[in-house]
Amino acid sequence: MESIKFQFQNFLVKRSFIELKDGKPDKGFNISINPSGEIVSNKSIFRLKLEIKVFDNNEIIKAELTALANFVFNKDIKESDLDSYFYVNAPAIVFPYIRAYLSTLTNLSGIQPINLPTLNLTNLKDHLKKNTREVADE
Repeated sequence: MESIKFQFQNFLVKRSFIELKDGKPDKGFNISINPSGEIVSNKSIFRLKLEIKVFDNNEIIKAELTALANFVFNKDIKESDLDSYFYVNAPAIVFPYIRAYLSTLTNLSGIQPINLPTLNLTNLKDHLKKNTREVADE
């Protein structure tokens, strides 16, 4: 049996924030995603950080969260495959957790839940790659 090449390990919401102002929120939401990452080569770990901002056009509702996710990878993976795993697959794996968290958090806050759409995150690839660095772990 072939060993797993890239595996989701865990997910943590490090920070979350909701602000409600007086007024009627607009039905549409704007979404901003700022990705960054760390590669811990000596431990075969990829750490993904996604900073998400969601706000309606009138900025009556504003939500922000910072999510961290850890992935482990096989050291024998070709570098070209790692690029795909790190920069395309990792955000796509984590985003459903963020969607569920934001929906639950807003629903429990007594407001209409914010239900983010399913998004194609491949456009984050270049930005994430540029914001990823190799680090040494203690």
